[in-house]
Amino acid sequence: MINTRARFADKKKLTLQLTSLLDMFTIILVFLMVSFQSSDEDFVLHAGLMLPASSAKSPFKPGVNMAVTHDAVFVDGKKIYPLLKGGKVTDEAFEAGKIEQIVEAVTTTWQKQKKEKDAEQIVLIQADKGLSYRTIHLVMKSAAHAGFYRFRLAVEKE
Repeated sequence: MINTRARFADKKKLTLQLTSLLDMFTIILVFLMVSFQSSDEDFVLHAGLMLPASSAKSPFKPGVNMAVTHDAVFVDGKKIYPLLKGGKVTDEAFEAGKIEQIVEAVTTTWQKQKKEKDAEQIVLIQADKGLSYRTIHLVMKSAAHAGFYRFRLAVEKE
């Protein structure tokens, strides 16, 4: 007596059904293409700044924009605090540990921006590469007094 299962197994060879597999991959691909979201931040470089170069490729999210030039500190394009010749801060401001005008401007700007969906409590600093560490440190410390502990320094892509 011959086993009927063995007889059917010899006649019908199993094959991989690629049609349904390709349909599934097409649906996944279309779903990923539709749900992919890319956004560019409107970022305007302050006039007269020479940014340091970097090869980093990570995007940044919106935050409070601050520019530090050799003449002044700007928050969202508004001149907030004038600097001494060569982009230096006064000894009084450095001893105080903060620049009160920057603290107020950053706080006010954040109050307006935090209503946006993607806004993060981050300060994006554009600083000329020729500025002293002391100036940048005091600007960052002033932002920290306003409650900002995360910073991104704007750089130029290589």
